[in-house]
Amino acid sequence: MESGNPSSAYGRRDVLLVAFYNRKALGVRFLESALRREGFSVRTVFFKDFNSIRPTEATGRELDLLESVIRETGPGLVSLSVMSSMYFQTVELVLERVKTCFSGPVVCGGVFATMFPSVFLSRGVPYVIRGDGERALPRLAGAVQNGKSPETIPGLCFRKEGEDVCNPIGDLPNQLDEYGIPTVNSEGSCLIENDRLTWGDPQLSSRSYETITSRGCPFSCSYCCSAPLRSLLPPGVHGIRFRSVESVMEELREAKKQCKHLAFIHFYDEIFPTLPGWIDSFVEAYRKEIRLPFTIWSHPKTTNPETLKKLVSAGLTEVIIGIQSGSDHIRKEVFDRQETREEILTAVNAVRESGVFWASYDLMLLHPFEDLSDLKETFCLLKEMKLPFELQIHGLNFLPGTPIVQKAIRAGLFTEEQMERALFAPMSEQFGNYWSRVAPEANELLYRLIYCMQFRFLRTVAVRWESCPENHRKGIAVLYGFARRQSRIRYYSKKARVVLRSALYGLFYRTREAL
Repeated sequence: MESGNPSSAYGRRDVLLVAFYNRKALGVRFLESALRREGFSVRTVFFKDFNSIRPTEATGRELDLLESVIRETGPGLVSLSVMSSMYFQTVELVLERVKTCFSGPVVCGGVFATMFPSVFLSRGVPYVIRGDGERALPRLAGAVQNGKSPETIPGLCFRKEGEDVCNPIGDLPNQLDEYGIPTVNSEGSCLIENDRLTWGDPQLSSRSYETITSRGCPFSCSYCCSAPLRSLLPPGVHGIRFRSVESVMEELREAKKQCKHLAFIHFYDEIFPTLPGWIDSFVEAYRKEIRLPFTIWSHPKTTNPETLKKLVSAGLTEVIIGIQSGSDHIRKEVFDRQETREEILTAVNAVRESGVFWASYDLMLLHPFEDLSDLKETFCLLKEMKLPFELQIHGLNFLPGTPIVQKAIRAGLFTEEQMERALFAPMSEQFGNYWSRVAPEANELLYRLIYCMQFRFLRTVAVRWESCPENHRKGIAVLYGFARRQSRIRYYSKKARVVLRSALYGLFYRTREAL
């Protein structure tokens, strides 16, 4: 089923962008903006929406709908953004369908394509762009249009005489402002999901807006691709690159203009910038121009109470910090995280002292490296953390190219063949591993008590049962079930409060301006 098809003229100068499992797809929106500045017409297809609980691969009907968009558009170039291996089966289905309906060149980019260009070249994809695509993609589109060879473009990968050729990544600015702002309202775009095609930018109806103020991360967690990606940067390019405050404000002003229901901003920087001058300018500009609640990601080593207080005064509502484990062994030897227990507790106290409305802490539990003693250390850490806080608990997913993959093989947890199957398992299986738990009963019981530690009225009981959980199996089951229900209630209550705070912010500032 299709709805709202815009009448547009497209031709060989058009580029069709495909984003997978992300209706907001910030990286693709930066590419669209870069292409439009160079005079290209762009149509973006948001193919499938994100669903970490019940993910589904592309259906035949959805592939038919994509084909209809490609045939209608008649682009000169099709570009696929492949950020993750977790949905690679859908990417393969799309590549096969594109071959049947499009005779022009296809290019793949994104994190997964950057790290493993040969995976795509071996499947007949003519081009892969490694690293930033804001300059490389318009150059490739121009070469295709003019019938010229693109083989000198920095970061471009292709096959020549049966061999993979990967040009060095280059021409990357340290100042991200040179890329401009991403496209907020992607004209002529569509969403394909649940066997339906809906015309119009799906982001515009959202109550939240997602953006970044920087690229890169200063840390090297073994389960993350940030460090491998950082190692690919050419000399002279900083591992962390920033946007100016004015660039961020320009984007958010446009977001407020285009997204009529906007109530909340998510900053998805790996670690939100803590540069003193930048923070002061951001706080002043955000309070003056944007005035919406927002959330950030932080780290135990970068959490500063004074910085947080400044951000709270501008509307900071939630801070998310990755703790991952209370076990020193797991954090340092397995996850390559060097923060100490004392630094974690100092960060937790800093969040409390700053007056942040909501504090969330990530834990990665019940994975193959962890034993019961590690879980006990996590429980003991939580006993020292004062409420209120929320726990975001999940499992460990192995991603291609991350250091933890080889750690697991060397530890004998997987053979090479088993790991290869796990890395490229169907999406439902990979997300299932992320959320499901297969553990000895003692570990599962302690896991459930850990989950209950985020609720004040369950915490006392959980601490009392900690020493002998096997004697309280039925009680723990009841306690955990109640905690799960409370978590769902809290989720919707949290969303309602954010919307209410946003409305009150708006009313307060409109009243003040009127006076």
